[in-house]
Amino acid sequence: MVVSTHDSDDMLGIEVQPIESMEEDAEMVEVSAVEPEPVQPEPALPADPFDPWVHPVEAFIRMARDEPDALCINTYESGESVRYSYRDVWKHAYSIAQALKALPGWNDDDHEVVGTFCEGEAHWVFFSLAVWMLGKKTLNLALNFPAAVRKTLCERYSIKYILYHHNKPGRTIGVTLVDATTFPVLDNVPPPSLEVCEPLDDYVTIQCTSGTTGIPKSFKFSHFGGITTRSAIGILNCSMGILQPPSFVATFGCLPSALNLRGSLWIPSLTFNAIEKAKNVAQLLNDGVAYIYLTPSFMKLVISTATSMNSDGRWMETKKVMLGSEHIPMSVVHKTRESFPNASIQSLYGSSETGVIGALSFLHIAAESQVPEKLVYKLAKPGVRCLLFDEKGVIIDRRSSNSGILVFAVDPEHPAKDHPSFVNADPNDRLASFGFLVDGSPRVCTMDWVEMVGENEFSVVGRFDQKIKVNGVYVDLNYLRELVHKHLSQVIADCYFIHTSERKIILLYVLQKGSNPDLISADIIRVVEDMLLLLNVSKFPIHNCLRLHELPFNDSGKVDLKKLKRIAENIEQYGQAVDYPPLMVTRTFLIKIAFKISEFSSQILDSPGLYGRNFYIGGVGFDSLSIGRLAIAIKEEYGVEISPMILLSNSMSPKNVAQLVVDILDDKLVIPPTIDLAAEAAKLDDASVTAEGFPPFVYPKEVRGIVLTGATSFLGAFLIFELAHKFPRAKIYCLARTETEKLAFLRTYSNASRLVIASRNKNDPWYDVRDRWVGLRGDVSKERWALSDERWKEICEETDMIVHNAAEVHWLYNYNTLKATNVLSTVTVLQLATTHHLKVVHYISTIGTIAMAKGSDKPLEEKMYSNWNLSGGYSQTKWVSEQLINKARSRGVPATIIRPAMIAGDSGYGVCNTDDYIWRYIEGCIKLGVCPANASPVTWTMDPVDHVAKVIAEIVSSEEALSKFVFHISDSEHSVITEKRVFEIADSVGWTVLQDTREKFRTIIWRNPSPDNHALLAFMRMLMDLSFRVDNTNTRSIYPTPCPSPELVVRKSLFHLDRVSYLDQPTAAETELKDEEYPDVRPFTRTGRH
Repeated sequence: MVVSTHDSDDMLGIEVQPIESMEEDAEMVEVSAVEPEPVQPEPALPADPFDPWVHPVEAFIRMARDEPDALCINTYESGESVRYSYRDVWKHAYSIAQALKALPGWNDDDHEVVGTFCEGEAHWVFFSLAVWMLGKKTLNLALNFPAAVRKTLCERYSIKYILYHHNKPGRTIGVTLVDATTFPVLDNVPPPSLEVCEPLDDYVTIQCTSGTTGIPKSFKFSHFGGITTRSAIGILNCSMGILQPPSFVATFGCLPSALNLRGSLWIPSLTFNAIEKAKNVAQLLNDGVAYIYLTPSFMKLVISTATSMNSDGRWMETKKVMLGSEHIPMSVVHKTRESFPNASIQSLYGSSETGVIGALSFLHIAAESQVPEKLVYKLAKPGVRCLLFDEKGVIIDRRSSNSGILVFAVDPEHPAKDHPSFVNADPNDRLASFGFLVDGSPRVCTMDWVEMVGENEFSVVGRFDQKIKVNGVYVDLNYLRELVHKHLSQVIADCYFIHTSERKIILLYVLQKGSNPDLISADIIRVVEDMLLLLNVSKFPIHNCLRLHELPFNDSGKVDLKKLKRIAENIEQYGQAVDYPPLMVTRTFLIKIAFKISEFSSQILDSPGLYGRNFYIGGVGFDSLSIGRLAIAIKEEYGVEISPMILLSNSMSPKNVAQLVVDILDDKLVIPPTIDLAAEAAKLDDASVTAEGFPPFVYPKEVRGIVLTGATSFLGAFLIFELAHKFPRAKIYCLARTETEKLAFLRTYSNASRLVIASRNKNDPWYDVRDRWVGLRGDVSKERWALSDERWKEICEETDMIVHNAAEVHWLYNYNTLKATNVLSTVTVLQLATTHHLKVVHYISTIGTIAMAKGSDKPLEEKMYSNWNLSGGYSQTKWVSEQLINKARSRGVPATIIRPAMIAGDSGYGVCNTDDYIWRYIEGCIKLGVCPANASPVTWTMDPVDHVAKVIAEIVSSEEALSKFVFHISDSEHSVITEKRVFEIADSVGWTVLQDTREKFRTIIWRNPSPDNHALLAFMRMLMDLSFRVDNTNTRSIYPTPCPSPELVVRKSLFHLDRVSYLDQPTAAETELKDEEYPDVRPFTRTGRH
């Protein structure tokens, strides 16, 4: 109902936001626990011709009693129209009220307010009426409020319960979440009567500001605030569209107004997507809703969406259209008139600031009237006068100019002078929202540029900050946008001109459906500049432009100008960004969480383009601390703790994280087995994979060729050289997913050269293996690895050994998702091993195939395990592959299973995988300057990657290994280092880290509540759980040399991380490595082997 060019709200019909919301978003610091004074609107319109205004419960009961079959709610939440009569709603509300009364502490003296967590939905109406019938107030919590805001608001009003239906709120400390839809509708419901209700309270709800600055304000709201809305609607038995969440005053005001008009509330199907929402609103209009309130931007989207759906975009039954909350372009008014020929068009100009002095202005275009040349608002309340300021806050003499910044003022003795907003106003800021004139008159500055038409009549030109000076000439960006809409609508569906902090003008646009999709930015700029030239518009530069798939909207239906501003400020980044697929719009709990996680990511990285997209979290710019912030945000919102390591693991996306959250909330094993894995292994076992029919196997004295899968992985790069050294005459066939075999070689070779630094020494014959290095273009997830017939025949006939190292590592994918790469590739390995002649199979597995490995006191033995109750598709697929290898071995196929534990950086140069949570933990503690290592019992096992590769090469070259079969590469005696020693080493090479106890470490973090600091707690707990003992008897019998000192590995890894700028620069670091011994190398962050 309001044309507010503030991002704020008046008491009569738009979202309430703080004055500070015009500034950039700030991090939340503290939410005031002091309850502000109640703010009430003053009815500004003439008295309406309807029944005397009554409490909404009284109006509802009157209708339920006198016209029980009349329509009260028409909702499309399920996708189809579901209608509730007043009788139906009475039964639901009364039943819920009786159940609420039975809740513990309901009648406590301090329990006056009940929270609701609802979109526009039927149960919001049920909940509201039930609570009001019991004499209490509702607080409609915005769905985007973070956990800390919910907690503070609940503390502010001593809220014990939050009622919800479609959307379960996140964790809110000290509050019980009640799915009130579980309350049954009673069989014996008494007739509608006030006698079954508690005494009614005129203050029916608590409304809150949006909290965009992190400090949401709140105020009591009386049902009398709906009088103005009823007068503005003015239609008895009116059907009213509920198109915004009830946390907005505009939506809330519709409820008491509809009940006092004997009308009905129409609710569209719920969705996150703006286009889908526009379609749903169009459905309401098609079905004949009489009254709607929309922002101009969303009205334009509804009309264009309806037109694209082969509709003529004309709705004859709608009687009244309210436009507001944004500047109203004339093009939208004309489109609205065309689409609603029988509707009057109304708007109210005001905000929460102007409402303090009652400065509300109206315009009305009757259904039979033509659209005027300009929209003129008339100030309604006597005693309020209009003034104009220039850009310096000086009053403009109306005799010299009728244009300027609109200011409302009242007499010096007006009661508003004692309002806190005026009392605390900055007298030095002449353009502040609140202030005083020289004569002491309270005044409100709107920051809107207007043209005065009469004494108290004006036309809004646009926001003052949209009128910029270029080359000595003022340019109105809103006017430019209107020209584009008017003259280029065949090409551009919508656009915004944004003035950046670098004083550049950026055009953000959405192409018209059906226009040439190949138009590039240069084309658009040229077309717009040509149009402006033809229209004799003062020349100004358009520095850049960017095509958007759609404009971003906020919850109130307004275009999110802050998001557009951030996009414009970072246009180079967006122009080069990956276009991630949108999240599928469904009403499932999973997708709601996925949208929330994408929102968290967007806010943390200040990248609005991520919202609503299903992106790879590890590939959009998260570092160790920002990913910790995401982990903390998820924990605060849902009470679920997910380690940053998992969030950054391979291919992790908002949807995958959401699935993990859902599983944990359901108290399930994280990705438990979905099938009987033992039965799966039995089904996949091929009895033809056998030594039967072949000559007795003799271990080859000279291996001719080795097939190595996973050659592009961290471990695979080191394995290539170790295998080539152990088998000096063997060709090493390296499989890689590329377009050609040449590229397969180049990919594996360049990857190995990048990671194995010593291999860059061209004079060392140990690494001179290019002539025996064969690239295979293939894909292990495909049948016969998608190799050509010639290549398949060659490796069947000319190789004697297979080292199967390939796997897709993903902690959240289920078994079926990983089956092709991790299991069927093993089936192919066994087929290869038994084609033409028997070949030795060495399968690189993982300690994770052993159930309940963590925390076990008994060493994990080198044997096969039948327990398949494993969490995560990765471990499950590796377990099934082990079973297939074991079954084939039982039929004479020579094979081994090799299980590494945690693979650390190499012992020569410290090159390590920076995705590893240990390094992220160390990095975070270094930044904080403190670690929980004092008297710490925690030990870590570190097996350097070059050592792991050497051990594997020794095992695969040993005939004795075939009889021992299972090997563990982890040394509980020599590979262990304490957490305390790790930080002592860090301190000794220049990073000062204070060692404290775990209890004090937690205290330090909680007393310094930075999300970056809180992330370290997740790392700390995770590392405490990774202590387990491993038996490696078989391995030591083949390779008795212990692994290099973990202290050396830590020291060199720290040097490496310093060289690649992963860690902050040490204050007094000393390196033991000469520059020529340590060439430049980028950090390796890939976690998978495939």
